[in-house]
Order: sequence, then C-alpha cells, then structure tokens
Amino acid sequence: MEAHQEQVRKIKHELRQRLRTLGRTTITDLDRERWSTSIMEQLCRHPLWLSAQHIGLYAALPDEPNLRPLLEESTTEKSLYLPRVLGAEAMEFFPFISWEHLKQTGSFGLYEPQETEPISPQVLDLIVVPALAYDREGYRLGRGKGYYDRYLARTKANRIGVSFGLQRDITLPHASWDIPMDTVLYP
Repeated sequence: MEAHQEQVRKIKHELRQRLRTLGRTTITDLDRERWSTSIMEQLCRHPLWLSAQHIGLYAALPDEPNLRPLLEESTTEKSLYLPRVLGAEAMEFFPFISWEHLKQTGSFGLYEPQETEPISPQVLDLIVVPALAYDREGYRLGRGKGYYDRYLARTKANRIGVSFGLQRDITLPHASWDIPMDTVLYP
C-alpha cells in the first residue's frame, strides 16, 4: 500500500512540474483574464452557487483562475470565506471582509484573512477549489501539500473545482485521501 502511495506522489509531482511549465510558456495575461471571466460567469449561473449562502473561495495565485471580481461583487448577497494556512498541515476558512483586510503571507505568497476565529467546516455550503488540473472523475492535481484534501474531509460542503484546463483528458492517480469535486468548471 505504501509503495502505491509513493508511486502516486511521484506521478503527481511530475505532472505538476509539466503543467507549471506549460502554464508559464503558453498562457498569456489576456488568456488568464478572459478565462477567469468565463469561469466566474459559469460559476454565478451554477445551481450550487445559486443555492449556497456560505461559500469558501480563494485569493488566486498567478496560475489559478482569478475570482477577485466575484469576491468584491458578492459580499452583499453571500457570506464569503477565504482559506488561511495554519502551520505545516492545517488550513481553515475565515470570513472575507475586504481586500484591505487580507495580508500576503506564507511560502506561497497567498493573500489571507487575518481574522482570529475560523469558521466551522460545517458552516460552508460550497467550496470553490482551484487546481492545476482535474481528471474526468473530478479528482484534482493541487500543489501537493494536501491542505484542501484535509479540509474537504472535514466538511459536507458541495465542491466546485475550477481550472484553466490545460490538461483535461488525463487520468490522475489518486490516493485514499483524495476527494473528488462535484463538478469542474473550465473556460
């Protein structure tokens, strides 16, 4: 079993490297902007978004769909939350108040909320999860630290994956702790 898990890690590591290189060499800033807009439009029309009141989003890294306009526009209609990494293995969601309340922190350079009290994972109705890639079954290729997998295991929230979709027809090996998305949105 452990040999299988190590093989899964190795394959995912190689895929991550390939996709990061592909993203840096083929996606323009204009592509990122157009594709992010397309994903936001789909998200706003999706039944899981429309029915959710408490939504976990994220502040995008350069190779992720940028949902900032959605964060700025939806704060009056929905309760929005952003993740903050707490130590080597923990991630929690905190209320999103405004961009001015975020601080760029951590090894990834993430913009994170600085509020002191995280919400219970059971509060969320929906989590929007970024990834380098998703396979046809909704399994994700993330950054390799497992933060989202550990958090998703603690909540019953619906899960929408978002990705620029540089690789769509792949089969990702997955480990026992990997949790698939309910649906995935691409540009």
